[in-house]
Amino acid sequence: MLLSCDLHIHSALSPCADDLMTPGNIVSMAFLNKLDVIAITDHGSCRNVRAAQQIANKLEGDGKKIPLVIPGMEMECTEGFHLIALFPDINSAIQFDQFYTEQRIKIPNRIDIFGKQLLFDENDEVYAEEEFLLSSSSLLSSQSLVSAVLSVNGVVIPAHIDRDSYSMLSSLGAIPPEFPGKILELSRNAVHADFRELHPELSDYIFVTHSDAHTLSDIADPGFCYDINVPDRQVIRCQDFVFALRELMLR
Repeated sequence: MLLSCDLHIHSALSPCADDLMTPGNIVSMAFLNKLDVIAITDHGSCRNVRAAQQIANKLEGDGKKIPLVIPGMEMECTEGFHLIALFPDINSAIQFDQFYTEQRIKIPNRIDIFGKQLLFDENDEVYAEEEFLLSSSSLLSSQSLVSAVLSVNGVVIPAHIDRDSYSMLSSLGAIPPEFPGKILELSRNAVHADFRELHPELSDYIFVTHSDAHTLSDIADPGFCYDINVPDRQVIRCQDFVFALRELMLR
């Protein structure tokens, strides 16, 4: 089944994201852009996902076909690059959030430098601000992070590998053969054919593109088309989507 997706979106919990990136605004913009599936992937936290899912469920009840909201996180490993983690359910995501928080370098957030880190409830209202900077690195290697995500049946995708910073390629010079995944994310302005020509050694990998949205106008329109083996889009669940994506990742 072909699904239009954007699996890398930052809410206002990420210090680098616009304050208008509330869960409700994100879900509404994704709906207007006719996306089937989105993922909230804040730096170092999954804690705005529940609000996004609750808002999506409420809007779905009004008879609209609202995008499925996948729990996610953008992680940073000790090697200095970013990985996207996607989880099959909110409980697995929160469990991983607690684990990652324990392993994240604790630096007090400077709002004047980095920006606010806002937590939202099911009414799209701010109920708290995160005290410590979420975009700081973890104390875990990429191998440890990947193992931890896979242990809760999640998916890991190296983020924006075409960039000169915070990417697996720029940090390591290659995709390690032991990395257990065949999906690689390119940034939204990358041309897949050009990148494949530049990196013939990656011919066996699947390239995907997500928005890495930090503002509402960044959210993908119309999104990246995934061919995923899932039930009818009218009844698709997070678990269905993530398990199918996991099969694609580990093929």
